[in-house]
Amino acid sequence: MLIEIIILAAVAGFLVLRLRDVLGRRTGHENPSDYFGPAGSAPGGRDTTSETVIPFPGAEQMDPAMRHADIAAVVDLDGPIGETLVAAKTHEPEFDAQRFVEGARSAYEMILMGFEAGDKTALRPLLNNDVFESFEGVIDERTANNLSVDARFVGLRSAKIEGAQLREEDKILRIDVRFDAEMIVAVRNAEGEVVDGDPTVVRRMNDLWTFERALGDSNPGWLLVETGD
Repeated sequence: MLIEIIILAAVAGFLVLRLRDVLGRRTGHENPSDYFGPAGSAPGGRDTTSETVIPFPGAEQMDPAMRHADIAAVVDLDGPIGETLVAAKTHEPEFDAQRFVEGARSAYEMILMGFEAGDKTALRPLLNNDVFESFEGVIDERTANNLSVDARFVGLRSAKIEGAQLREEDKILRIDVRFDAEMIVAVRNAEGEVVDGDPTVVRRMNDLWTFERALGDSNPGWLLVETGD
């Protein structure tokens, strides 16, 4: 009996370690690429391209809501957006809509705070050229006018996919995400006087951002290509 207990305890410990390895740990400071991730990678950057994927027998007959549960969790699977995301999986089976939304949430905060802080180094890998140049122009203008920004990201109420477009010819997937967030922003002049915003008032943010990526590309990066209201 003692030997059986020891064996069971060893098996349980092994399973716990395996689960921790597979699921990983959330710290609250994940990089967006941990979610956007490259094709063939798992959250945390673990490469899975060399792993053998064995489909369940009869998977092709599985209910679409089960086969595409990640998409059904964030949009209507039978609507235009859902159909576009399902089509995207034909080019990149590892695409995960829920992981994308989580990455977009992280990217939204990082980009907003990077912009307010004037951190062009942090912004560069997250933006396409047009958006970066637009942000850079505002940052440089603030610097030229001796303006500084006090900003605090209060929280993100929601992030919802509102549109998706797939260009079949080059496998470019664009996804529109509506963000509902709260921030505190105050712009100060060289004397420290507030010239815009209010350091005591929470500002409601409602933004529609468009992210883009070439499906099947080994580059994990989704780029912010458009911003709007």
